[in-house]
Amino acid sequence: MPRKKTLLPIGIHLNPNWVHMVQLEQADSTVILVSRASQAFPPLPGSPTRGQGPEAAGAEDDEAKEARYQQVYQFARQTLASDGFRGEDTVISLPADCLIIQHVRMAPMQPEELSGALVWELQKKLPYDPKDAVIRHILAGTVSENNERKQDVIALATRRAVVEKHVAALSRIGLRVVGVGVEPCAMCYPYAFAAMHATASQDGPHSLMIALPGPWQTHVAIVQGQEMTFVRAVEFGTEQLVAALAKAREITPDEARALRETWRAGPEGQAPAVQDEAVQAYSGIRHELGHFIDEIESCMRYHASLARGARVDRLLIVGEEARDKALVRVLGSSLSVPCEVGDPLGAVTDLQAEHPSAPELAVAVGLSLFRAN
Repeated sequence: MPRKKTLLPIGIHLNPNWVHMVQLEQADSTVILVSRASQAFPPLPGSPTRGQGPEAAGAEDDEAKEARYQQVYQFARQTLASDGFRGEDTVISLPADCLIIQHVRMAPMQPEELSGALVWELQKKLPYDPKDAVIRHILAGTVSENNERKQDVIALATRRAVVEKHVAALSRIGLRVVGVGVEPCAMCYPYAFAAMHATASQDGPHSLMIALPGPWQTHVAIVQGQEMTFVRAVEFGTEQLVAALAKAREITPDEARALRETWRAGPEGQAPAVQDEAVQAYSGIRHELGHFIDEIESCMRYHASLARGARVDRLLIVGEEARDKALVRVLGSSLSVPCEVGDPLGAVTDLQAEHPSAPELAVAVGLSLFRAN
């Protein structure tokens, strides 16, 4: 009997510096790739104030981002007309700089009560009124605080107006937005989906830490089997690496970015001499990398304290920066767990043996799995 095929929505990972699009199709537990497309853009000038996120951007930055998003939407429209994508249903991921992650501790309560209570709990903890936000949450575990049992809750918030703006823009190019996700959650969905369809292990579900470095911060999440248990935004990104390399090598930041691009863009089996040069360069800025490594280890310890000692089995680096294998190698040499380049398409399809890994597609693949089962 032929298996019924379900066309999954187009996953679109929005960002001012790039856009990734993926569409999958499911037949029972088998997933196939329908189409994929990516476009990188030159980095926008400027940077957010540390810890303040997108709310710190000035009017000039806002205008530059708005112009860039018009380019992103134009790319999406042209791609849909020519690259094999089917249907109009789309799930989008809000730009990373629009997301605020806030850890809070609250008294235990029913799930239907928690959503309302979070609005009050987040008063004065967000740079805007929580009533004007779209808020989702993850229950990370329970802790004892002042002899009281508390829930550790991870809230993910963004302005409602931001969601409405992107939904409206995609609607104008003929897409129907059926879901909205966020980067640190969507990047975990391929691995949660794979765990759901894998043969159960006698040792229980594996815990994967997934990290997606961005220009100014890195989103870190932990998925245990099918369940997300941890999310954090680490205030360290690739622009700090650029600054450290520029200083160490006495070159300009633009020259450091160009140098990193030669390390990152190399094909599978890149010349050992190039890899050795990159490893040596990163080893020379271990002090700066040490902050990021300490933050990763801190996330692991915090997760273990909430998950009754459960340890992370592997760290997967995804996103554009995962193509810098020298960086992944240097990070792995300093961490207490194996560190690998993520392969989100390979995790859910049979492409792993046929194609190089595509770590930059982690979020878009996760978004396309929105309706998978």
